[in-house]
Order: sequence, then C-alpha cells, then structure tokens
Amino acid sequence: MLAVPATLVAAGAALAGADSESRQSARTTFTDERPDESTGLRLKIDYVNPDDPDGKPPAVRRVVTTLRHGTRIDTSVPKRCKASDAELMADGPGACPKSSRVGDGEIDLDTGTPGPNRFVENDLTLINNKDELIFLTESTNTPTTIRAVARAIVEGRKTISEVPPIPGTPPPDPFTALDRVRAKIDADSERENGERKNYITTPDDCPRDGDWMNRARFTYRDDVSQKVKNRSACRR
Repeated sequence: MLAVPATLVAAGAALAGADSESRQSARTTFTDERPDESTGLRLKIDYVNPDDPDGKPPAVRRVVTTLRHGTRIDTSVPKRCKASDAELMADGPGACPKSSRVGDGEIDLDTGTPGPNRFVENDLTLINNKDELIFLTESTNTPTTIRAVARAIVEGRKTISEVPPIPGTPPPDPFTALDRVRAKIDADSERENGERKNYITTPDDCPRDGDWMNRARFTYRDDVSQKVKNRSACRR
C-alpha cells in the first residue's frame, strides 16, 4: 500500500541486496489480530542514507506492499472518489465524498536544501477509488499550502505505489526524497443482502508460529531494489 506518497522506525527486518545496505525500515500491521475479521492497517516507514545518517535519503521510485496470503481488499465497500487530480489539488479532501476517506497520516519530504527549509511536512489523506488508493498530501510548514496527488493500484492483496519525481538538491541525486511516512487505514464494513462485506479482511487463519508476515519492496531512482518483511500478530 503507501507510497506516496510512504516510512518506519526499526520495526521490520530489511532484506537488502547483497551489495547494498538497508535504505529503509518499514512495518505494515493489521489493527485486528483475529483471523477473517474486518481490519485497518498501520504503516510506518523511515528512509535513511546508509552512508550518511544525517544526509538526504535516496529517492524512492516505487513501493509495493504485499499483505499476508489470504488477506482481502474490497474497494467496493467504502464510497469511491471520482475526482480528478486537478480537482483534488484545487479543493483538497472536500472534492470527495466524506465516506470515501479511508485513513490519514503524515509524510515528511527531504529536499536536500541546506537550512530551515530542508524538510517539507505534509498531512496525508487516504481516499478510496475503484482498485485504487489515492494519496492526497497538503503541506503544513510552507508559506502557502501545497497539495499533491499520487494514486496507488490495489491489486489483490498488493498495493503498488509510484512516487512522482520531485526536483531537489544536491546532485548526483537531484530529487526530493521521502523521509518519513506514518499512515493509518481504518476498518470499514457494510451489509449487503444480509452478508457483511469488509474493506480489508485479515487472512482466514493464524500461521503455526502465531504471526502473519507482511512484505514490501522498495525500488529507488538509481534502480536499487530492497525488500522488507515484518510480522503482524495473529490470535485465534
């Protein structure tokens, strides 16, 4: 699920390529620990420059989140937002039905520019659409509010997020980088013909070791790709 606009503190084990150190820590967890139940999600990601912890992280290009086998995501349950990117940037969350807003959070960007304007802090609104999760960010520490929109594909139990290129400094990585992501998606259900349908449903059963395993793959603009996996508690 987020990237957009996506980042987390030491919660998952990074499975980096053999020739590269970990560029991120990430954790995706279900809010309900019971099998086959309506659940929300919590996402934490922290990006880092492994060669310089105080430097700008490498700019991520693509984030693919894969939830435990058996997880179901049904984008027909919440209302859907059909607003265009232009409408979302002009009107903010108000461009969409209120019941299409499925979560919120924060995203920090690192421009690499020295001084007090280096980091751009943003509020995040997560919005549902058909087979899609919309990331709407609104800056909170700039002279005027800057809005941006990114759309992630929801495909089975996967969320595929493409991070748009944003100019930044310094070379040789002239892109603004994601620095920190905190996001939560709320549980949502509805009844149809007497049956309950969930926006997100946990897997049918607990593994033998008692925890579900969620995974994420990060691909950076220099084509380095790294994997992270983390456990989410399951209780029968």
